[in-house]
Amino acid sequence: MRLAVPLFVLVAALAVPAVVCAAVDPKAPRQRHVAADMKRAAALALRPKDLTAGWKLDPPPKPAPPCTAGPDESNMVQTAKVDPSFTWKDGVTNVGSEVDFFRTAAEARRDWRVSTLALMRACLLQSARSGVGQKVQVSIVSAKRLAAPGSAERSLYYRFVFQVGPKQAARLVTDVVALGRGRITVVLHSVTVRAPLPPAVVSALVRVLADRLNATKAGLTA
Repeated sequence: MRLAVPLFVLVAALAVPAVVCAAVDPKAPRQRHVAADMKRAAALALRPKDLTAGWKLDPPPKPAPPCTAGPDESNMVQTAKVDPSFTWKDGVTNVGSEVDFFRTAAEARRDWRVSTLALMRACLLQSARSGVGQKVQVSIVSAKRLAAPGSAERSLYYRFVFQVGPKQAARLVTDVVALGRGRITVVLHSVTVRAPLPPAVVSALVRVLADRLNATKAGLTA
């Protein structure tokens, strides 16, 4: 799972100029989208009605530079990929859901196995640094695995705490909760300042995604 968590949205809110470079990742899975899978993926993702009043759908983000630490998955194929995200009325807090359909369940599980805490840490840090530019210091002060929900075939929960700037540094918290079943991976990701989203909010959103994933039957084992 190659997340495009929009850390640059937060950086922009902190009045730091963002530099986002469009690029094609030569090591990423090939994108050969199928209409039926794209429709299913959109049906699994978060929708405005899943959130309370005060959230606004974000425009499609510009692609970030490829993660240099990422494994070569260019022999894999994704038949669908959607990633709607929403920003709270404070202009900072962000939540989104990425849904990936792979050509086969075996490819989805292989992608899952390489999505380790260490790899995601390296890729998110690289993405954050590319977003703020060279003049602003960005570091990860904490990266840990939390107890994952057990309502799917496979699941994980990672939390990363970023520090932006050396003086009166802003603390940004990124949560990544992923669920997988068959050839489908669904990811809930959030970015907040100082503290993570309340556990009740995360649990409610994960439950929505898990229920949809578990109700999906078409194309799981192809």
